Amino acid sequence: MLKKLDDHFEEALIVLLMAAMTVLIVVQIFMRYVVQESLTWSEELARYIFVWATYLGVAYGMKKNAHICVEAVTGYLPARTREITYIVAQVVFLLFAALVVKEGFVLSMKIFKFGQSSAALGMPMGVIYLAPTVGFALVFIRLVQNIVAGFKRLRTLGVAA
Repeated sequence: MLKKLDDHFEEALIVLLMAAMTVLIVVQIFMRYVVQESLTWSEELARYIFVWATYLGVAYGMKKNAHICVEAVTGYLPARTREITYIVAQVVFLLFAALVVKEGFVLSMKIFKFGQSSAALGMPMGVIYLAPTVGFALVFIRLVQNIVAGFKRLRTLGVAA
């Protein structure tokens, strides 16, 4: 069960959010052009769903190792040096993710404390500001997994060398 959750957590959430956003937009189009009445809150909710899906997508891309990277130099390095370079890059990104989580959480708590709410939904804006925090917390977890996998690969390269 944990393996399935680890393998498909971000994916399932993104699919759910994108499906909800699609249904919401289709309903809004129907209401606007067929019923001639517009929903006042649907566009705002769709936008917030998109924000959350985007930050979850960052974590999903990290899990699938699908982010853009420049391999012009590392492709010419020996396997062991390439793996060390990969681990160092992951650690640097890990530090950045930790900073985003920390600062995002602080900002979200300030927004919650101010009591700011969204215009159409009346939703606490702190919920929206938590998206980067949650997304990068998942990125942090995926980076730790990548670093551990990198050290395992490095160990096998050390045995082979």
